[in-house]
Amino acid sequence: MSIQQGAGSIKRAYKLASYGKRYGPGGRSSNSGITATVFGAYGFVGRYFVDELGKCGSRAYVPFRGCEMEVRHLKPMFDLGQLGLMPFSPRDRESVLESVKNSDVVINLIGKHYETKHMVPTRRADGSLSRINYDFEEVHVDIPRTIAEICTEAGVKSMIHVSALAADHHSACRWSQSKARGEDAVREAFPEAIIVKPATIFGAEDRFLNWIAETLDRTPQVFPLLNEGKMLVQPIYAIDLAKALMAIVHGHDDFAGKTFQLAGPAEYSYKELVEFVSDITGIRKTLVDVDSSTARFAGRFVEQLVTPVFTEDMVAQLQEDVLPKPTSECNWLTMQDLEIEPTTIDKVAFEYLHRFRKGGHFTHVQGYH
Repeated sequence: MSIQQGAGSIKRAYKLASYGKRYGPGGRSSNSGITATVFGAYGFVGRYFVDELGKCGSRAYVPFRGCEMEVRHLKPMFDLGQLGLMPFSPRDRESVLESVKNSDVVINLIGKHYETKHMVPTRRADGSLSRINYDFEEVHVDIPRTIAEICTEAGVKSMIHVSALAADHHSACRWSQSKARGEDAVREAFPEAIIVKPATIFGAEDRFLNWIAETLDRTPQVFPLLNEGKMLVQPIYAIDLAKALMAIVHGHDDFAGKTFQLAGPAEYSYKELVEFVSDITGIRKTLVDVDSSTARFAGRFVEQLVTPVFTEDMVAQLQEDVLPKPTSECNWLTMQDLEIEPTTIDKVAFEYLHRFRKGGHFTHVQGYH
């Protein structure tokens, strides 16, 4: 069927979900009828997804910790009065309830690639001393479970939980294990929840291609690879993921209880990606294979920093493929079910990696020097 969106008409393979009253010609100053709460809205993917909500005139509540300045960049994405910034603590059930009670759909994007910590040990709720503030178990399992439980209690129509394609109970990586347990916890508390499992994500603010470029730029003469860089990934563009999440919001009635695996159009080895980034940046380094024991030792040292760029757990993660399962082996939905054509890395990577070129990209363009 077709639905009106702005001045045009878009055909969709799924039914448009029922929300509140819609009015206006479409766009930010209209009303889509959608009221959503987005946890983790001011992170890497969250900002793009929130922009999709704002584009069609949705009302959004964005719970945040810390300073309001951290979420101010979301304000221009909405018409006046359509964005609610709500201070909350994931350890305070009352503040979570306050964040979701007026919403039709709740999206959880909370996640962390390392366990956050303080400079010095602090006392935990159980009386023990620890530098760790939020560990993987709390961020990826306990918090999603709490949100799902409260959504059930508050009568929220739909919940979308964003996990990871790498989520696996049998993984050697603690991060991947916790993501898998989080999916189970959400489904137990909210059986109709929609689980979204994105592949490795690339985009302007990513910790993927940018990390490779920064390592190429900073390391002397060599670039370290694990397992000869044979690990395979099928990366998805952050904006494509945001559009996919928006499509799931529109069709949440049809997708209740389903699982999505969202990946890009092509798979690459880690070595191929390093060579690709090297070509864009013009930084040439010798690729050197590093054994896992040496990498783990380096990870144990670096992860003692408050905001580490590399940890021991990442060593295990960098040795495992992150690829979608064949549809013949599972009934998970894909980008094709949302009728979204995924973007390839080569179309957008230059836009944010050229800044690593020595002298900038203008030195390669005739007439600028």
